[in-house]
Amino acid sequence: MAMRWSPFLFRWHRWLGYLVAVQVLAWILGGLIFAWLPFQAWVKGGEVLRKPQLSLPVGWQLKQQDLPGDRGALLALQSVATPAGPALKLRYAEGGEVWMRAGGERLGPPSAAEIEAFARTLYIGEGRLLGVERIETVPRRLGLVRELGERPGPVWRVRFDDRFSSRFYFDPRSGELLAVRNEAWVLYDFFWRLHLMDYQGGEDFNNSLLRAAAAAALFLVASGLALSALAVRRASRRAFRRVSKHPSHESF
Repeated sequence: MAMRWSPFLFRWHRWLGYLVAVQVLAWILGGLIFAWLPFQAWVKGGEVLRKPQLSLPVGWQLKQQDLPGDRGALLALQSVATPAGPALKLRYAEGGEVWMRAGGERLGPPSAAEIEAFARTLYIGEGRLLGVERIETVPRRLGLVRELGERPGPVWRVRFDDRFSSRFYFDPRSGELLAVRNEAWVLYDFFWRLHLMDYQGGEDFNNSLLRAAAAAALFLVASGLALSALAVRRASRRAFRRVSKHPSHESF
């Protein structure tokens, strides 16, 4: 039985080892990256970003008299910082989103000059501003990384030449800050996707690839234990046969 099972287990153990080793290496490297990179300061851009400050004027609720009435129920209301100052983002059941100034007026889309001025007030790093550009799509990085996830374009992008090549993204409709990205974030997100084995959204902890890899790793360990047990069994039998063929004799 041992001789029949050993070649089968060894063959599967060897090929699974090749496959699992690649993913285990990605898991280990990802763990090192996650532990080593300062998350808030580097990955989230905390050392170059001054978070937008919001200060709504007194009585701002009374000034919202001209809210749209043809968009269905109001689902959410959020205060946001924009190049034009504090504003309100209203999300309706029908008709999407509407932006209003805190004083009650409609908020118009910002210009490139306004985006640049706003970005300068938020940036506290040591780099120079390289440019302001309106892009239709955010290109992928390292083949997998999507800096704004599934959000469709266009967006305003402001680039700085600091050590991490910081990039600030702004909404083209309101001018609010959407995200801060840099090379540390790209590296982190790349290994995060490898870690989860979710190469699209990067958030699915229960995807089929991850379950299959976990099952393969479990079978690899189980087959290794079985091979070890069979090897010990063969070694014991050989030792027993040697003892049987050459018994020790004691003379008195």
